[in-house]
Amino acid sequence: MPIDFDCAVCKHRIRVPDGAEGKRTKCPKCHAIQPVPSGKEDEFRLKESEFEEKPPAKSASHSLDDVFGSLPSKAPPKEERNPYADAPPEEDNPYAAPSTYSSQVGANAAHAEALEKIQTPALICAILTGLGIATNLIFLLVTTIWTLSDANAQNAAVWVGIQTVIIAFATAMLGLALYGAYQARDLKNFGLAWAGFIIALLPCSFLCILTIPISVWGMMVLSDSSVQRQFAS
Repeated sequence: MPIDFDCAVCKHRIRVPDGAEGKRTKCPKCHAIQPVPSGKEDEFRLKESEFEEKPPAKSASHSLDDVFGSLPSKAPPKEERNPYADAPPEEDNPYAAPSTYSSQVGANAAHAEALEKIQTPALICAILTGLGIATNLIFLLVTTIWTLSDANAQNAAVWVGIQTVIIAFATAMLGLALYGAYQARDLKNFGLAWAGFIIALLPCSFLCILTIPISVWGMMVLSDSSVQRQFAS
């Protein structure tokens, strides 16, 4: 004769064949595994339940604890942490930014800061030296025409030659200063940048009074170690 009994979890009626007493079966509704009672015990329990007040239904979580509480746990024992042991290595975060990317961002920021510091004095120095070259050429042209056109001038050709050599030398120095200013502006060659600001201090044109303070400013910026590190050479 089949055995009928209620599931201990969901109260679903379970029927098993005769001879399954003491074995375990699975509820077809909630799939909870539970022991099969004997036929007499089940009949006595059903008759008794007709005259007793039904206790409040337990929640599914408590019922599962009652059923599976006696089952052996397969979880491995938790290891106690030694407070004096070395800290475990940190796992790599796959979402963290690469260190090379962070260092590249820092290098770009330092380069931009150095450019911001050096560009203003370098550009002003380049403009003033360029204007100095133009004034020297204009002065040479005007004085040459005036000397050669003066009938009373003695040894006019000699004076024109000496004047041309002097102004050509001053103009060449201003050209070197202009090249050094562009090297400083682009953070290319540190030595030429220094040479350009130093040459700009020399009285090579009528604009040297304006060029001197700008050159001093540029040399003060070049003395900054954070700016020096950003030069290509």
